[in-house]
Amino acid sequence: MHHNYIFFDLKDSIYSLNPVELEKSKKEFIEIISKNKSVTTFSYDTTGLKYNSRFLLWFASQEVTHIQDLLKELLRSDFGRHLNMTYTLFGMTKPSQYKRPSSSETQKPHDDSQAIKLSNPREKYLIIYPFTKTTSWHLLPYDERRRIMGDHVKTAHGFAPIKQLLLYAFGVDDHEFIVSYETESLSHFQDLVMALRNTEGRGFTENDTPIYTCIYKPLSDILL
Repeated sequence: MHHNYIFFDLKDSIYSLNPVELEKSKKEFIEIISKNKSVTTFSYDTTGLKYNSRFLLWFASQEVTHIQDLLKELLRSDFGRHLNMTYTLFGMTKPSQYKRPSSSETQKPHDDSQAIKLSNPREKYLIIYPFTKTTSWHLLPYDERRRIMGDHVKTAHGFAPIKQLLLYAFGVDDHEFIVSYETESLSHFQDLVMALRNTEGRGFTENDTPIYTCIYKPLSDILL
């Protein structure tokens, strides 16, 4: 599955529209998304939480070209002409290499109860950031990396019901991963981040910014 997080800001030209024109353009924009069956779309308010960002559209599709086609249609619409894309993140889901058991371990069903699923109701907050590990991390023996990641995951499991989605961006974006968390409490999520800072794996972090905090809302409540 391909995922594209696209952040938008409004051009000053939006304020030249009268109320009737604005409502008509908003309705068209929303209908374009609702009628598209190839792309799953979720909308988030980012007003005041990051410079140059008013809202986020999270697109997910089996084909990246389907996302591109939808985005082009949106940008050609009356409302879309008044938008600037200010930041994008693109990645794909794939099985983690660290979930593969060694020959001495018994195969157990993987517990993905803390994984973000598109079919689930959205939580109030979505926190997103790109992530890249150091070269020294990738040069560690596999078993050592797997041990360190096991400690990392064990710490995260202590903060249920926060959910996570890990996207792989190797070779297709500027970062190695994109990490997304869903939560009903920013304070609880902050406690998780502080706990993860104390794990061994933190020493192999090269980069994990910018961080975007987003609030789930209907698109009709976000478009001005």
